[in-house]
Amino acid sequence: MGSTFTWLDHSEHDRRRVLEAVDRFKETNTRDELGLGGIRDTFADLLFPGTSTIQTRARYFLFVPWMYRQLHEKRVGSDKVSARARKEEIQLRDALLETEDTAGVLGKVAGAALKRLPSNVYWQGLGAWKIRLYPGSQPEYHRYFERLHDRERGGRDKEEEEELRAEGWASPWHLHLPPAPASFPDGAGFELNADEARYLAERICFSSPRSLLAFLVRRGKSVEADYPWTHPQLAEFPSHIRDILHHGQLLAESMHGAALLYNLMLAEELPSGPKRDELTEWFRGSLAAWCTELEPRHAALSGWDRSGFWTLAQQRTRVSGATHDFVERWVAREPWASSARATDDPVLRNQVRDRERQLKGPRARLGNPRALELWNGASGVDRLAYRWPSASRILADIHAGLGGHDARA
Repeated sequence: MGSTFTWLDHSEHDRRRVLEAVDRFKETNTRDELGLGGIRDTFADLLFPGTSTIQTRARYFLFVPWMYRQLHEKRVGSDKVSARARKEEIQLRDALLETEDTAGVLGKVAGAALKRLPSNVYWQGLGAWKIRLYPGSQPEYHRYFERLHDRERGGRDKEEEEELRAEGWASPWHLHLPPAPASFPDGAGFELNADEARYLAERICFSSPRSLLAFLVRRGKSVEADYPWTHPQLAEFPSHIRDILHHGQLLAESMHGAALLYNLMLAEELPSGPKRDELTEWFRGSLAAWCTELEPRHAALSGWDRSGFWTLAQQRTRVSGATHDFVERWVAREPWASSARATDDPVLRNQVRDRERQLKGPRARLGNPRALELWNGASGVDRLAYRWPSASRILADIHAGLGGHDARA
């Protein structure tokens, strides 16, 4: 019997967290094997609100509301909107695949097996950027589809209208959304025109003016950087953004070693043979390279103001005592000081082993040959980047649409 996830249809935020966890579970390099996901997501939300790891291109922020507005114009009922939306989104995918620029087409690989449609992937972001004004979940929106659009044909009574306005919205979508091309979704492509790019820039800057995303929309000259803290304009970032990046970088750098050690320990438990030898050698070499890379960072890591870090980390999520203790004990041991310590220190190994058992219980791979069979040779080994790859791609689309001009909003 397969595993299932169930949630009460009350919190779109919680629902999104579950769905993103499922998507990350499919991507072995980005899994949250050591339970740092809540901290990672807090920093990502502070820096790049409205984004997610599986978002690809900026124009999806327009495709989705365009689709729903068209369905309303076609007088699609609440009982049919879910099926019709899926059909429209598959048609959109097929149109995008006919263009020269197919990078980031959602469903390009999955085909008919596509589970997460663009409307679902971008639903939370559309709300965060104040493009979607309806505050509920996507299933709720489908349930009340006709009623929610009645305002556009004068169907709401005065009491209901006042109630909706008191809640901060009176239309499901932002009224100044740029119009869809006449042929949409046929002929759709990812290239934003100037009006569309300016609109998305304005929504970002209005909804999250203190974020790094807004700064880079307004003043960004490039998205060419491996991590946000290596951006060439770092010195120009506002001080509060540099503070977030300072703590985020130290967490990413220090805990990367824990992920590598975890995978090394898994490799060592494989049956004897070439695969075990190859993976063990690779992870030992990766840990040695990690120590070499962090050698010039020793002073910054050792002098890390972790009280300030924890204050920041708990702004938007509750960090468990177990997670706090794991990070504290790992950093206090300074495993980056030598490759011998990073690879073979029994204290560090016990910390990693105990952490996995704490998180997974009987499903833990270490010491469990049957669970280890499902390991593909690398799990959760990517360094934390706080959604920078997705955010930078979206920024690149907006900058291209603006033609390199300032996007002040």
